Amino acid sequence: MQALRKGNESNGEPPRPAVAIRVLHAFAIQRSTEQLIEAAAKFHFYDAVNVLATAALWRSIGDAADLACRQSEIDGVASPGATGERERQQPEPEIAEYRPSALSKGIVHDVARQRTALDVARFVRELRDRGKQDLVHATLNTFSEKRPLLDTALLYLGLRDAGCAEAAEGLLGRAVQRINTSGARQSDTTTPAGLNDLVAALRMLSPVEPVLENWIDRRLGDTDLVGPTRDAVAKLISGSEHSPDSLIEHVGKRLRYHNVAAVCRELAESDPERCEAVLNQAAAREELHDLAEIISRWQKFETVARTRGDLYAKVVARGVACAAGPRSPAEIDTLVKELKLIDADPECWRLLRIAAAEHIGGRGGGELVRLQARIERARDVYRVARTVARRLTAGLLSRSVDPGVFADYVTAQQGQGNRGRIAADLACKELSDPSDPELAGVPMGGVIADTAVRLYGNGTDRAWGEEKAWDLLERCLENEQRITPADVVAITEQLRASGMDGRRRLLLYRGTVGRWADAVRCQEAVGLLESKGFEEEAEQVVESVR
Repeated sequence: MQALRKGNESNGEPPRPAVAIRVLHAFAIQRSTEQLIEAAAKFHFYDAVNVLATAALWRSIGDAADLACRQSEIDGVASPGATGERERQQPEPEIAEYRPSALSKGIVHDVARQRTALDVARFVRELRDRGKQDLVHATLNTFSEKRPLLDTALLYLGLRDAGCAEAAEGLLGRAVQRINTSGARQSDTTTPAGLNDLVAALRMLSPVEPVLENWIDRRLGDTDLVGPTRDAVAKLISGSEHSPDSLIEHVGKRLRYHNVAAVCRELAESDPERCEAVLNQAAAREELHDLAEIISRWQKFETVARTRGDLYAKVVARGVACAAGPRSPAEIDTLVKELKLIDADPECWRLLRIAAAEHIGGRGGGELVRLQARIERARDVYRVARTVARRLTAGLLSRSVDPGVFADYVTAQQGQGNRGRIAADLACKELSDPSDPELAGVPMGGVIADTAVRLYGNGTDRAWGEEKAWDLLERCLENEQRITPADVVAITEQLRASGMDGRRRLLLYRGTVGRWADAVRCQEAVGLLESKGFEEEAEQVVESVR
């Protein structure tokens, strides 16, 4: 080998290092295991590793394991003095790795890096059956450090299938440690995108069995592993190329509340969007005690203070189970009791009450009023009433809220004293003059009229409904900056078809449209009313102008 590498200048033979490599390759393939092990003791360390590793890669898995085990036995009994003479004979400089005890590890290294995952699984089984646990650990360590996480998923399933459940668990443990150290998305630019996505790989390879989720549950059952496992779960969720829906659902719906809170706390900083997805899953839980614990713990996290409002809103709406409708007033009451039982911060149930009262989707007007009645602080009452008014208005104008809900909401405020009157006035004022700039230009005449007709005479006290109906119409028709002549006609059509007081209805036009400062728009409204046959209303406007 040395002659091939150095050549013979006197004979005119040039150095042929590549030929030396091919010779070693042929030697590794053609010689028996006994001859290879015997020769390894005489080769330079580099050549010995090359020959043994090449042999292991070309042989069957059983033969490769046999080679590694037999070399390991020799490595184990070899002493530093046994090869001292040979080392002194080497012309190359000594290096730290130049020792016989590394030869078996060299075999393991190349098998772990270059054989397929299924081959490595069988290799590990062979080593385990021969009692070579140190080589098993070396194989798994090398595999975990040098191969993409897709290969880890392949090997995990291969090890389980080969009956090496303990090794499989250890492999995922190494993956967790690797992810905790460098993140789920590796910085190695030579690895194709997606090959380090452990969540996606396991889900694709085993679409029915929740492999990773079950493994996480087992790890969280061990007190010593809880912390690193939580960190790994957060990194797996944030580091996945694609949304890891199955893992997000498992964390949100099935993990214990303290684990959910801890994972979300990490995600709130690293990936707010997926943190929100986990919270959406958690908010759908039916176990109100668990929800109370999550809320209480979330309230304590100063680093995620900005997400508290989102959490309460999601809990009220049931998160991903929002199709079932928002939580009822009775459920909110029970949840508040649970918060008090665990001695949560009073701010928790205060904010929960506010979120419940401000949620209008899927609720009737009376239910909205009952939720408002449970709010204690006066400033919160006003804020909630204003928010509900804005949301009801936006819903009415977008046709997502029925006018009957608005009418019932205003009517139900009747028995709520001063706070009820304030809330009703805020609602009518907001509907007649929406504060949301995005609603500018949205036709509103028909909605206003429909709502006013429903309000008129609604409830046990007819005077209350009539008062609010006329108040809404008056506020609307006098707002010439927002109401168009077409809106005036739409309102007139519905009022005529209703049973509302005819005399008061006509006087309504005199005190509103008739006093518009813009004479051109006022005349346009008169013209449109006359063209539709509404001469009486048009006359009231004209008389007011005169």
